[in-house]
Amino acid sequence: MKSLAVLLTSALALASSALAAAAEIPQFTQEEIDTGVAIRELGRIAYENALARVEASTEGCTKENVRIRKEWRNMTLDDRKGYQEAVQCLMQQPARHTGLDGVRTAWDDYGALHYYQTPYVHNSATFLLWHRHYNWVLEQDLKELCGYTGVFPYWEWGLDCGTMGTVDTSPVFDGSEYSLGGNGEFIEGHRPSIGGAKAGSGGGCLLSGPFSNFTVNIGPVGSADPLKYNPRCIKRDLNNDICSKWATLRNTTEPILNATDIAVFQAIVQGDGRWPEGRTVGMAVHGGGHFSISGDPGSDFYFSALEPGFYLHHGNIDRMHFIWQNLDWENRQTIAGTNTMYDQPPTPEAVLEDNMGFEPLNRNVTIGQTMDTVGGTPLCYVYEPW
Repeated sequence: MKSLAVLLTSALALASSALAAAAEIPQFTQEEIDTGVAIRELGRIAYENALARVEASTEGCTKENVRIRKEWRNMTLDDRKGYQEAVQCLMQQPARHTGLDGVRTAWDDYGALHYYQTPYVHNSATFLLWHRHYNWVLEQDLKELCGYTGVFPYWEWGLDCGTMGTVDTSPVFDGSEYSLGGNGEFIEGHRPSIGGAKAGSGGGCLLSGPFSNFTVNIGPVGSADPLKYNPRCIKRDLNNDICSKWATLRNTTEPILNATDIAVFQAIVQGDGRWPEGRTVGMAVHGGGHFSISGDPGSDFYFSALEPGFYLHHGNIDRMHFIWQNLDWENRQTIAGTNTMYDQPPTPEAVLEDNMGFEPLNRNVTIGQTMDTVGGTPLCYVYEPW
């Protein structure tokens, strides 16, 4: 990879007007969309536009401290191993939530926080930005509690499904030393995680590799007391059928190309049928990425954050938003919707000054503070194209 200094110079030359005008978005053929040519080019434009804004900054987020996020397969083996070990370290650190029977570790903290916030941060104004900051908070914990200073990853699902590959052989889930562990034991005749899809290729406890000894302490959401101590193995049911239907490179690219505003963009990403554009994408990439992993807790809407792959999946959702924003920065610093899921119960329209809840893991921030990944208050990162 080129040095950051060279990239910054290139960014200035190619995107000197990025602060004032929208990027000229190329036209792509369907084959270019389906094979990843389009998303790579859109990612490059967004990356260079964001770096040009970093170069213009003299405080907060600068070229000296901006972090580069990478697709898992583009990370060094040392960083892959370091990231995995840091997550395992969090599973040994004490919890910050108090008074919750099942929350025993710092990793459980993330499951509890997601459980509490789920009714407010899905199909709402804060879906994209709450999860953006959630991943950033994890990045800080991995560094401050467990000493990890390497790259924070994302997983481009489309490289591992359809004609591009399989989830089972993905470097994220192939069960190797440098993965996040493999599939669960195959359970004959098990049901798929969702209707309308074939069952996955696992279903049981992880057999070997990283996280095969991991204990899920809380959940599932349908239990009498979801936060009661309920230790069990982590299960996975990697699902190529779901990935091929809802998490391909086409599924990743078309929301970026077709969304006219933030309301439409987040509707397409989540399959929110309140918008016509969200009615034609099935479970969409948000559900598609989650259910390509499946299992327990991966299929649990409330507790899926206890699945180590959750954060790479949401890293790619954030990367899609990052690209979409940086293709027309001046016009894409907006939100749409209220602070409750599907506006139930009805609540006022969200505004940028609203606080998002992250206690006790991190101080609360406003929606507006998370709008810019290179804003420096506190975010300071960009996504490298894969």
